Amino acid sequence: MLAAVYEELVARADAPPHADTTRPMVRGFLERTGRLPADHPHAPFRLAAAWEDTLCRDGIAARIAAELEDPSERDLAVLLSRAHRGVFRFETVGEHCVVHDLWSGASFLLVPRDDIGRAVSGDNLGSLCIGRVAGAADGCVFLPGALFQDPEATVFIEAVLKASAEREVRDATVFESLLHMDFVLRTMSRPRPEYAYRVELVGAKR
Repeated sequence: MLAAVYEELVARADAPPHADTTRPMVRGFLERTGRLPADHPHAPFRLAAAWEDTLCRDGIAARIAAELEDPSERDLAVLLSRAHRGVFRFETVGEHCVVHDLWSGASFLLVPRDDIGRAVSGDNLGSLCIGRVAGAADGCVFLPGALFQDPEATVFIEAVLKASAEREVRDATVFESLLHMDFVLRTMSRPRPEYAYRVELVGAKR
């Protein structure tokens, strides 16, 4: 049901009367974090992240929630607008998937039906993920805009987070800078994480 509510929020956000507000926000997110060519295999994930960020900013999801007729759907929409954003490491504990936010120190238990949690295997098991988790009755779920980072970039992301925390950089600045570093890595002719993920690029004007 939560996934259905999220899709309904995106559909309403991308239509009048909200589109005049939300579409520039989507474009702005992609300009700040990096816009991939439409034929790039990662482009759809970037667009999903842009819509997620737009819904969760400035109470937009909560405002659109007021239009929903079903009270339970309205409650879920408001819940989504309060999702926790972070840089997550995945851990399997018994039959459960737990995610740890390296930025805030918080940990979350994912519900078994969470699509992203189920997909964490193989290459993704060593990856960090930048995204948002929302609470549910029996655990937490990832919103659809989650973006996995290259496993080889993990040590450099950790260095960026540590330095950013010491400098007391704003959360949004850190996350968007990391997403732009991910964009740089994906568009390099010879990808080198140590060149893409650099502390001095946090908050740099682009």
